[in-house]
Amino acid sequence: MNALKAIGGTLLGIVIFLGITLAAIFFFIFGTSVALHIAPFIYWLTGIVLVIDVIALLAAITHPARTVSGIIIFVSSYIFGVATWIYGLAVTLHLWGIFAVIIGVVLGGVGVVPIGMLAAIFHGEWDIFFTLLIMVGLSIASSIIGALLAGSGDKEETTPKHTNVIDMQPIEDDRTWKDIE
Repeated sequence: MNALKAIGGTLLGIVIFLGITLAAIFFFIFGTSVALHIAPFIYWLTGIVLVIDVIALLAAITHPARTVSGIIIFVSSYIFGVATWIYGLAVTLHLWGIFAVIIGVVLGGVGVVPIGMLAAIFHGEWDIFFTLLIMVGLSIASSIIGALLAGSGDKEETTPKHTNVIDMQPIEDDRTWKDIE
C-alpha cells in the first residue's frame, strides 16, 4: 500500500513539474507577444505622462500643490518602469533571443533591461543602449522626486500658532486641584 502511495506521489510530482514547465513556456511565448502588442499604447501613454509630469513639476512650485504633484510624479514612475521593461524585453528578444529573456525573467523579472543593455552594447547599438539608460534614469528619478515632493508637501509647521496658552497645572507637585479652589 505504501508503495502505491509513493508511486502516486511521484507521478503527481512529475505531472505538476511538467505543468509548471508548460505554463512557463506558454508565458514566454504568449507573454512576450502580448507585451509587444501593447507596447505602442504604453509608449504613447509614457509620452503623455511625461508632459503631465512637467506640468506637475511646474505646479509644485506652490506649497499646496506639492503633495498632489509628488503623488502624480511618483505614480508615473511605474508607467515609466513598465515602458522600460517592455522595451528591454523587446531589445533582449530581438538581439539575443528567448533564452536571454528567460534568464532575464529568472533574474527577478527586471533582468531583461540590463540584459537588453548588454545586448545593445555587444551589438554596437548605442542608440538603443542610451534609450534604455535614459528610461531607467527617468523611472528612478521620477520615483525619487515624487516621493520627496509628496513628503515635503505633508510637512506642517511644528511651532504652534497661538502661544498665549494658560498653564492649568499646579506649580508644586504635592498640591491637588482641591487645594487650588
